[in-house]
Amino acid sequence: MKKILVAGSLALSTLIVTPSAVAIELDIKPSGFVDFIWTLTDGTDVGKYGDEGQFDTSGELDVETDLKEGISMRFDADLNPSTGGSDSARLEQIFLKWDITQKMSLKGGVFNNKLGFEREDAPDLYQVTHGQLWDVWNASTAEGGNNLQGLELNFQLDNINLILGYLNDLNDTPEENSLEVAAEINATKELDITLGLITQDQNLETIFDVFVSYKVQKLLFAGELMIADEQLDNGLMLMANFQIDDKLSVTIRYDLVSYESTFLAEDTSSLTFAGLYSVSKNLFVNAEVRLNDDDNQVVPFVPAIGEGDGTTARLELLATF
Repeated sequence: MKKILVAGSLALSTLIVTPSAVAIELDIKPSGFVDFIWTLTDGTDVGKYGDEGQFDTSGELDVETDLKEGISMRFDADLNPSTGGSDSARLEQIFLKWDITQKMSLKGGVFNNKLGFEREDAPDLYQVTHGQLWDVWNASTAEGGNNLQGLELNFQLDNINLILGYLNDLNDTPEENSLEVAAEINATKELDITLGLITQDQNLETIFDVFVSYKVQKLLFAGELMIADEQLDNGLMLMANFQIDDKLSVTIRYDLVSYESTFLAEDTSSLTFAGLYSVSKNLFVNAEVRLNDDDNQVVPFVPAIGEGDGTTARLELLATF
């Protein structure tokens, strides 16, 4: 945690109605990670997550600060020097949050989609790559990394967090908006359920998603179901993670996507095996082997879901701070 002194300019002084330059003390809370991946084998016809034998390095810098009591700001900057041009850096999240009461908050800007079991960032994944259901969400949203843009109201009711969102259309259709209705339910100490839907004018139209996680001792089980009005019939994900000891855990994940699309006539699936080793509190090694079954043809301008057909293997070195 760092204390940063920001000197206000004359323009800022005018805005806060003071006759001269001022100093504002902000309590900055930085965090982030560095993600280093080596693709050992890329036997797919898409090669979505990296070429065989190649390295890929990316990272993220997250900054959060309280602007005044009850109002905070956050931005997450994604960095990928392995990508040339303007794509080497982008803002993943940037939003303001107003804690209206202890149980109610309003968020505005660009922020992570809470629907879908898998998160965007590498430290929150149990494998190296995202599964197909996350890819469906990511392909449905114009914002990179399965993000939403607009307003989101959260209201806490005992063990249920209700979420209402008024958003830009997921596909950025002009003069259209998406509506979000969701609930995060802490059913028991071991069982969490999240369900909800987001509307969309085009593309998949209304998307419904529900996922469940259940933890008992060293075992974590998770399952997710996705249904859409158009193009996608349904998607299913099942995952199990076992914590062998304080250092080592193993994961198996299976996902299956059924389409209702002229371009994607066949169902696609993947089976992923992964092992995560904790070198220290902030340093991790992750290994993954993924078996992909996808007989669909690669079509230009149609977003690729999954990796294509074939087998991939990767090693990852992940450092957080």
